Amino acid sequence: MAKGRILVIEDEDLLRDMILEVLGTGGYDTAGASDAHEGLRLIRDLTPDMVILDLNLPVHMKGLDICRELRADPATSHIAVLVLTGNKADEYEVVMFDAGADEYIRKQDFKPQLFLRRVAAVLRRASQTGNAALQAGPLTVYPARREVLVDGEPLAFTPTEFDILYKLAANPERAITRRELLDRGGEGDEAAVDRTVDVHILSIRRKLREHSWLVSTVWGVGYRLGQGPDQA
Repeated sequence: MAKGRILVIEDEDLLRDMILEVLGTGGYDTAGASDAHEGLRLIRDLTPDMVILDLNLPVHMKGLDICRELRADPATSHIAVLVLTGNKADEYEVVMFDAGADEYIRKQDFKPQLFLRRVAAVLRRASQTGNAALQAGPLTVYPARREVLVDGEPLAFTPTEFDILYKLAANPERAITRRELLDRGGEGDEAAVDRTVDVHILSIRRKLREHSWLVSTVWGVGYRLGQGPDQA
């Protein structure tokens, strides 16, 4: 039985075929597309659990355009997105995560086993939530529906942002490390993990607006659920 269905949208034939082969050896059901038009059609037809996107696709749409379109549509907003990028600039992470990406891998750092662990971690985050609603002040998290309400109003979060909020809400008395929030285990450079989580937290706080205090920083450790506006 396949672990999940993954669509790879990559215009370089050799790279796409290699990624599909690696995913196949990892036990995933896969499909490939060479451009945005074909990719969007397959997303509608296959409803994958994850889309792996090249940023620099040919023709009229780029990878981040597809990511933004997925997040804007309630029918596809739950799909995990892993971005493939050749850009080495760390600040470009903000652009990817703002567009709704859950994770990214630089093409020059592509290693099959590392890649499979990243894929598994992103998919695992989406499957480890329970069913009971979690309440914390104005925040309500509905795991089964993967929905977040603040003061009764729904807010849109990417899958990874939701998983971070869920983990914080499920452990209201505990400070949670950045590595635990990202579910990276022992894999990955510490500074890169910290930076990635901090970018996600920044996005979450921005979406929470006046309720940004709900996510508190615990210096030297990570984050915990805020106890009041004076503890942001």
